[in-house]
Amino acid sequence: MDRFKCPIAVFLLLKEENKIYLQLRKNCSFAGMYGAIGGHVDGGETIVNAVIREAKEEVGIDLSKKDLILKTICHSNAGGKEYIQFFFVCDKWNGIIENKEKDKCERIDLFDINNLPENTVPYLKTAINKINAQEIFFEDGFID
Repeated sequence: MDRFKCPIAVFLLLKEENKIYLQLRKNCSFAGMYGAIGGHVDGGETIVNAVIREAKEEVGIDLSKKDLILKTICHSNAGGKEYIQFFFVCDKWNGIIENKEKDKCERIDLFDINNLPENTVPYLKTAINKINAQEIFFEDGFID
């Protein structure tokens, strides 16, 4: 019998004072919705290195490990697909934020963290609410 394997995803909230950068997604399951920089962790890659890689790939910036702050972790179940998701916040980076994945991202906008757009990806909105409540772990999409 095969053991259950759960994919790991990382997300980055780039913060300027009380505002965060979000990407308007396209050509994906969340097309037309705002999401965070992020993606899957590759085999043999650390979670922190995955965040750094995704930031470089998606918005062209360089991050330092010491500036990444893990804010919350989620075990999610969306449509029968489980994930372990790590949400980081960072307010220091090198480079200029620009859209490096024009095939997946319409544009990048800055929003007040307490006033997110209606079309924010639901799991991201939940994670941001948990971050604001200082909850370091939560589960989402499971029925007790």
